Amino acid sequence: MRSLNQRLGIGLALTLLLLALAQWWLVTATVKEFAGNYVHSRLQHDADSLLGALQPAEDGSLELNPSRINGVYDMPFSGHYYRVIAGDKEIISRSFWDFDLKFPVQADGDAYVVGPEGQQLLVVMGEFEKSGKHIKIGVAEDMTPLLHELDEFQYSYALTSLLVIFLVLIVQTMLVRGGLKPLRQVESDISRLERGEIDRLQEDVPTEIKPVVVEFNRLLGVMRSRLDRSRTAVGNLAHALKTPLTVLRRLADTGEMNAAPEVRDELVKQSDSIRQIVDRQLKRARMAGAAAQGWQFLPEVELPPLVDMMQKIYSERGLKIDLYFPEHFVFNGDREDMMELFGNLIDNACKWARGRVRLTIENQSGLVLTVEDDGPGCAPEYREQLSVRGMRVDESTTGHGLGLSIVRDIVEYYGGTLTFSQSTELGGFAVSVTLPGYANSVIQ
Repeated sequence: MRSLNQRLGIGLALTLLLLALAQWWLVTATVKEFAGNYVHSRLQHDADSLLGALQPAEDGSLELNPSRINGVYDMPFSGHYYRVIAGDKEIISRSFWDFDLKFPVQADGDAYVVGPEGQQLLVVMGEFEKSGKHIKIGVAEDMTPLLHELDEFQYSYALTSLLVIFLVLIVQTMLVRGGLKPLRQVESDISRLERGEIDRLQEDVPTEIKPVVVEFNRLLGVMRSRLDRSRTAVGNLAHALKTPLTVLRRLADTGEMNAAPEVRDELVKQSDSIRQIVDRQLKRARMAGAAAQGWQFLPEVELPPLVDMMQKIYSERGLKIDLYFPEHFVFNGDREDMMELFGNLIDNACKWARGRVRLTIENQSGLVLTVEDDGPGCAPEYREQLSVRGMRVDESTTGHGLGLSIVRDIVEYYGGTLTFSQSTELGGFAVSVTLPGYANSVIQ
């Protein structure tokens, strides 16, 4: 769909063009009619002068008095001509020279005929009575210069009209851009909202779009409220499960369970597993509750403490974790989601690494993350199983098989991709994550 600016511009351009065409036709037609009426009036005046110049001759016929005739009618091909028929006598102007031109036979009317040298002649005809004789007088004038000037006027008027339309469109474009400026402000506010700089849109907007902005803020508040209630519910559920789990753990330690050691061990194992999951959900709920509004993840702020913590956890193995990311890199993702994503990937790499883990972040129209280790790696036939919740390829390490499946859940939520491969440099396992979205290298 075209933008409002384009739609308004095209609509106004078409309207102005149609208006200019109608005005051009009306003005030029009026000018032509006015010029024609003027020439007709002048020719009618000349016809009256010719009628007055007719005088009786000695033989009783009528002849023109040369002293009363305008000298232009004596100049060859001057563009001014007359023909007088008085009874059986015909008198023509010398301006015809040797050109034979018959005027139209109709009387009391105007007509266009082609005269000497291709001249466009306007002919005015009239019938009169004088000295008992019936007289026909035709007077003509070359309209070629006037028609040429009218054509130039039409051309100039058309160019002027197009220039005016162009200037009006420029002014209209400026006005529309100024009028649509509040919409661009709303767009900017949405971007700032996405980056976490503000928590709602400004409602100081024109009346036409204010209901949309107000409704957007209302829906935003509803979604935040639902998210808070959901996180609170998860925390409450986790708290509620802790008491029954404590009871089950104590039951497993009672003397009655010594008679069934296999059952006791399995009960302890499953109780501990559920407790770890509950503790994780409680921690996530507490972190989510303390998170700032909006989405903005800054690796240079969040990742160094996470890497230090992981190195302390695996300090007995002397792991080295290398961290690479663009300076001042910012990604518009939920901080807690990102921390969980990075935390699970780094923790998984640390479990299998022999001495080195490397985390690399790139800005490629989004976030591209690669976590590699120098561990034993993973055979290609097992890689697809790794993201299945609870699936573990090797049971020799501690854990519950939830890490990579949680990573896949986060990646799918952001519409990204998750791939497993062999590290070409470290030789171990490599996990690559691509998250599309807004990212840049300048902290807002």
